[in-house]
Amino acid sequence: MKALALDTAASCISIAARNESLTCTIILDIGMHQSERLMPTVDSVLKECGLSVKDLDFVAISIGPGSFTGLRLATAAAKAIKLATGCPIYGISSLDAYAHPYSCWNGLVLATLDAKKHRFYAALYHKGVTVQEAQDVSPEEIALWIENQDQVLITGPDAKMLKNSLDSLNKGLSVFCFQDIVSCATEGMFTLGYNMLSHGKTPMEDYEGPIYLRKSEAEEKKD
Repeated sequence: MKALALDTAASCISIAARNESLTCTIILDIGMHQSERLMPTVDSVLKECGLSVKDLDFVAISIGPGSFTGLRLATAAAKAIKLATGCPIYGISSLDAYAHPYSCWNGLVLATLDAKKHRFYAALYHKGVTVQEAQDVSPEEIALWIENQDQVLITGPDAKMLKNSLDSLNKGLSVFCFQDIVSCATEGMFTLGYNMLSHGKTPMEDYEGPIYLRKSEAEEKKD
């Protein structure tokens, strides 16, 4: 596998390249400077793995839910690579990527990302199968998803934040969290992207882009 993975759903982004057994990952927590550093970082991880964009089998990008700006940056970068080389792009749900490392977990896996305004992007999985599709929900709504469950693992960049919110509800929920470093997402993206490639799934079309579960602040102001 020769691939590039861009996870830009959260404020802390991860860029990774893989060349068979070699993997290089760079994590950037630099706020508004992501746009300046994304492509130079792509160049860096590719060079560390002895790759150029012409060598890639595919590019995997997070398509949401997540940061509006971050998702657009990854999409634009991947489409530039596709335009130059014809390399296919596979869009991966950010929550699927966070949950993927725990596909063998016997209980429920709750993947999450802070959606601001005391809400979370969240999805629920069991043995790698989606139980609850990704939604923009409140902690109270998530509590209803997992009530009466005794094995719930919360994962994702904001797992601890969600666990604290659920604990504050005093519902007696039995949950624990594993707050991933972002590189775990790119690991899942490599696997999911390769599965899509090997099963002949159609790559992203030129007109396709990120998936948003809510309107942006600019769109809300227009309304």
